Amino acid sequence: MKKITTILCLLFVVAATVSAQQLEKLFEKYMEDERFNYVYQKRPSVMDRLNDINEVYSSTVTIYNTSESLGRQMLTLNSADAALEENFSKEVVNALKADKYEQVSIVRNGKNRVEKYEKKTGNRLSKVSFIKNPGNVMVSWNEYETKKK
Repeated sequence: MKKITTILCLLFVVAATVSAQQLEKLFEKYMEDERFNYVYQKRPSVMDRLNDINEVYSSTVTIYNTSESLGRQMLTLNSADAALEENFSKEVVNALKADKYEQVSIVRNGKNRVEKYEKKTGNRLSKVSFIKNPGNVMVSWNEYETKKK
């Protein structure tokens, strides 16, 4: 019985690890692609984080007082190829679903759309902003860890 329980636990951990890496794989896939602009910042400064337009003021105060940034990454499609834009958007949505991100807000203005997603795992919080404008698609991924008291 212990062997079966151990095997099931190991399978669960492996499955969770594979699933939790879809967004990371997406960034790795496109970070060197010249059709995309890529930004990586290991630990943004407090001023960078306060000036980040992707955060709403009330949630910003809570996050900054209780957590430490683990870094952020951004991918921006830099191509007028409509097929690439559609495929990339589908890949982002599939990665967010596979990683079990929860959609927390949508802002739509005409054909412009901003979707925000969050996922809490243990003491980590991952936030994703997915911006879709005609001819411009951007994904921003921020990770935070709860500060130790």
